Amino acid sequence: MIMVQSTFHLRPESKDDAIRLMKHMVRKSREEEGCLSYEYYEGITDPNQVILLQEWENADYLEEHYQTEHMEHFLGRLGELLESPVSTRSYMAPQDQESPKPSLSDEPPKPEQTIH
Repeated sequence: MIMVQSTFHLRPESKDDAIRLMKHMVRKSREEEGCLSYEYYEGITDPNQVILLQEWENADYLEEHYQTEHMEHFLGRLGELLESPVSTRSYMAPQDQESPKPSLSDEPPKPEQTIH
């Protein structure tokens, strides 16, 4: 599984246009084969900051997503709506990862951490 996190800093005067554009991307992207989830989130402390979290079955599906007409349309309009460039990070989940085995000790379990 591939996870992508993108951070957008929107111009206050263009936020409504950006949200409409993002809603269109959610609808079209969720229709794509291999899309597991696709959603934007507004910042609590900075309402002009929007985070996109998306999950894809594999890198091939993500690459296909980057080649769609709706992505081309989105990127063509996006620049005029932003205060600064988009920051993006991608993460790959390990394949066939086994679930942790239950601990037999009296100590509470320690949270697992994935290093990216």
